[in-house]
Amino acid sequence: MNHELNRTIKLNDDSKYTSLYSWSLEEYDFEGNKVEEGFIPMQIGSIYLNVEKLAYRNNFEGLEDGPESSKFNESEHIHGELKTLEDSSPLFNNNTNTFSMFGTDREIKHFGIEIYKTDNGERGKGFSRSGRTIDSKKENYFLTGHIGWQEDGDLDIPPHAAEDSLYIVVILKEERFNKIKQYIKDGFNPRYISIRHADGFYNQWTPSLHLGSIKILSDDCAFGKDEPYVQQVEMTKECNITPPRIGKLYDFNIHFCIESNISVDDNNENEYEDDYKNDYETDGPVELESSTDVISSQLSQISDLGLKLSKSSLAALRLPLWTIAITLLLILIYK
Repeated sequence: MNHELNRTIKLNDDSKYTSLYSWSLEEYDFEGNKVEEGFIPMQIGSIYLNVEKLAYRNNFEGLEDGPESSKFNESEHIHGELKTLEDSSPLFNNNTNTFSMFGTDREIKHFGIEIYKTDNGERGKGFSRSGRTIDSKKENYFLTGHIGWQEDGDLDIPPHAAEDSLYIVVILKEERFNKIKQYIKDGFNPRYISIRHADGFYNQWTPSLHLGSIKILSDDCAFGKDEPYVQQVEMTKECNITPPRIGKLYDFNIHFCIESNISVDDNNENEYEDDYKNDYETDGPVELESSTDVISSQLSQISDLGLKLSKSSLAALRLPLWTIAITLLLILIYK
């Protein structure tokens, strides 16, 4: 297995960043020339990643313990592919980041997330990295990754290459795990994943919250006596600094957003339309009248109104006339 490193990594504890951090990591080419300014451990800012897709995986593995005994082991986890935000992303404009492993000039393209359920501790043994074992009995989240390599191949395995990779591993209680599984079943995908303050993430000093280029010091092991890590960091013998490697993640967020398909304005508009229909709907079809029929109807209404006014006027005059007639008759009698 040949890991593809094309730069050396050196720790500079006489850094010009003394006002902010007392040391930095620098990269040099094979001719001894410094490639760029030093990187300091990530302190502020956020990193956002798009979730391309989440998939639920359920495995049944048959194990034979003896000639007459066999059993199945069932396991399940959720796997997802992550991508850095594009420049045109409407989510967080101008907040894109590039990632690369220390010792390489390659941009990391392979990001992933794996979500497991808590168990009795068995799963944690598989997460043992660099002498530390993850406790899978309780909820946890951390980072892991490896440097790309070229596999020479074997009798049954052809030569192949592996890319530089970075993974977020999450261990959740069963109810939380099942909630995400249900989201996947219902077709909901996380809107984004954010990371803040992670061991092993380094950036060049900037006054901005936008970190730009990120360098990663992985916990990938070489399993050699004198070279425990693939990414060796050169430093003076007097230096007692241990640069953090990826593993501990202090702030992690996976954001689901479930939205209604109907906006508030559209809903109100539909209500108004329903009220209008209720007020003006008829049981039968509506027949349109001609202009002649309309005019004739209006003249008839006016004539009826005049007739009604004439009758009411005559009724109103009858009482005063009878009163006057009786008064005149009384005057003639008593005169």
